[in-house]
Amino acid sequence: MTRSQKLLLSFSAGVLLSLGWPPLPLFPLLFAGFVPILWLEDAAYRNQLSSKAFFGYSYLALLIWNLITTWWVGATYFGTHDISTAIAGLIANTANPLLMSIPLVGFHRTRIRFGNMIGYLSLPAYWITFEFIHLRWDLSWPWLTLGNGLAAFPKFIQWYEYTGALGGTLWILVVNIFLYRLLFIFLSGRIYQNYRRILLVAILTMVVPVILSLGMYYSYKETGKAEKVVVVQPNIDPYSTKFDPSTLQLQMQTLIRLSKEKVDSTTDYLVFPETALPDGIMISELHTNPFIKELQHYRVAYPKLKIVTGISSYAIYQSAETPTARKSQDGTYYWDAFNSAIQLDSTGNIPIYHKSKLVPGVEKMPYPKIFGFLESLALNMGGTAGSLGSQPHRSVFFSGSSADSTGAAALICYESIYGEYSNEYVNRGAGLLFVITNDGWWGNTAGYKQHLIYGTLRAIETRRDVAQSANTGTSAFINQRGDISDKTPWWQPAVISKTLYANHAITFYVKFGDLIGRLCIMVTVLLTAFSIYSRIAERFKLKKSL
Repeated sequence: MTRSQKLLLSFSAGVLLSLGWPPLPLFPLLFAGFVPILWLEDAAYRNQLSSKAFFGYSYLALLIWNLITTWWVGATYFGTHDISTAIAGLIANTANPLLMSIPLVGFHRTRIRFGNMIGYLSLPAYWITFEFIHLRWDLSWPWLTLGNGLAAFPKFIQWYEYTGALGGTLWILVVNIFLYRLLFIFLSGRIYQNYRRILLVAILTMVVPVILSLGMYYSYKETGKAEKVVVVQPNIDPYSTKFDPSTLQLQMQTLIRLSKEKVDSTTDYLVFPETALPDGIMISELHTNPFIKELQHYRVAYPKLKIVTGISSYAIYQSAETPTARKSQDGTYYWDAFNSAIQLDSTGNIPIYHKSKLVPGVEKMPYPKIFGFLESLALNMGGTAGSLGSQPHRSVFFSGSSADSTGAAALICYESIYGEYSNEYVNRGAGLLFVITNDGWWGNTAGYKQHLIYGTLRAIETRRDVAQSANTGTSAFINQRGDISDKTPWWQPAVISKTLYANHAITFYVKFGDLIGRLCIMVTVLLTAFSIYSRIAERFKLKKSL
């Protein structure tokens, strides 16, 4: 195999995975995207390529995939003109493929030691273990979890209500393995009886999940209490206007003006986007804040109306009560900043929830005990520089007693790409999911489109209707089957209304979470232990023979 052929395989893998990714409609390419990488691995397995070279070509393929699909994470530079934002995007797009290369290298080493059967079994186990961890650690960036790539076609992934997105990852990897083995047998000219068997299994692996999903899709009926929901997209520039104090009253007027176009006496929920109230509001003064009082005054005309809105908030302490608390400039107190959501209703209570899946390097400094000295370098994206505060558990908004109330959850921006994390809202009583976001940071790129599309996964996994309210980006409704409707245009003020259904049934995935991920961790631990044991046994045997 020539160097040009190896580079061609590497580029082919990166391009296939990129073309198969949302918002492009070519998802079947994902089922062949790893075939060139498996081809390269087979060359390394047969000593036609060094293990280091296999790592290099794999990294190149994954780098191409990351750059093409998520280059926009550095697009904030065009709004901020801050070179650090471009550097942060570059780091994300170069470090992520490095992490992705680890399970591929592990698969290669396992295949060398234990042969084809265990080797190919290890690939999905190692990859899903990586994705499982990547969803949970401080450097989390799971945007390219393989199962997310099928989100634009909900008809084919209805079984995510049992497996979550990791089930999609497993499906993609298994089909890739079968396709490569078929290709290898065909090109080697050794077409024998096993070829037909592998071909049959490959077809069944590809077709059976689709047939099952189509059956689930067309037989599923929306269930739950009907709730009329109005979503507002104010379309306020996050760079030039959103956090300018002189525009706050105008922003409030825009929210109310748009609301009046759709809200009536039958409306149950009015949803505003992330940081719709961008002026930092002290949590102890929520009831007296003039902007909140203005919203309450508007709400009084509609007794059943509940307003769910994003706010920027802060809390003051006498001491450093939290890891993110910072000292005031005069040194007399400590304070925390939050990206929050509140609900306003007829009870007079104002429950608050703080975003807790924070964007690494933007909203928090990962592993503060290690990197705390870099705290001041956390990017200023939303009016506050430095790490934001959070809370340990998810909160659900109820109006009155939880037994009589629907229960609505506000997933703030980045939180909506986490499956098992989102389950906690449902387990705490959420019948509706509201995604409130501000996707204008990335400009008119694939970023805001992917974010909305990923919402279909949460709808299917939890069988909850989803309403997305974007400050800029796009707003829409998603039903319990994952169908997107009433999608608003990019960069335009808009207001949409729809009757959603507050479902309180608990799906298998909500109950058990990422079971596939935990099983793969067990397999990974067993294979690693077995590999270590076999190495020790070999050395002991060698010493004994000497």
